[in-house]
Amino acid sequence: MRQAEAEAESAKGLNFEYPEEAGWYPLFWYWVTLPIVFVFYWTLFDVRKIQPGDRNACGGKVTKAFISFFGCLAWMGIFCYFCVSWIEIIGATAHIPSVIMGLTFLAAGTSVPDMLSALIVAKQGQGDQAVSSSIGSNVFDICVGLAFPWLLFMMV
Repeated sequence: MRQAEAEAESAKGLNFEYPEEAGWYPLFWYWVTLPIVFVFYWTLFDVRKIQPGDRNACGGKVTKAFISFFGCLAWMGIFCYFCVSWIEIIGATAHIPSVIMGLTFLAAGTSVPDMLSALIVAKQGQGDQAVSSSIGSNVFDICVGLAFPWLLFMMV
């Protein structure tokens, strides 16, 4: 029954409708997240609607999922750049060294979403998915986050 509800929700796609009968909290988050959702809607494919044989708009062999993966990586890079810049500005304003700001605020800011997602799926009875999510993000950080900049450095 849960799976059928999840599939029905997935088939709807994104919902841009204004929550008229909601309190102030949902309205607040609607307006905060609307620009981000709108930009993602126009720059990334909805991978829930991709069929196995689909190709990109040019008819090439690169699938939409592949393009969306690298699009997501690009958006993460953009967000990370601004996050680090803003943390440096806040640290300079509060006279806190950049090293301390990075080790505390940025480390906590990147670990809390992983912890919350693992907690949510663990409460749904999928402990193996919670563990694989936590381990997978760290493996990705080490294999891509460290290896790719070094690869670029060595190529230059």
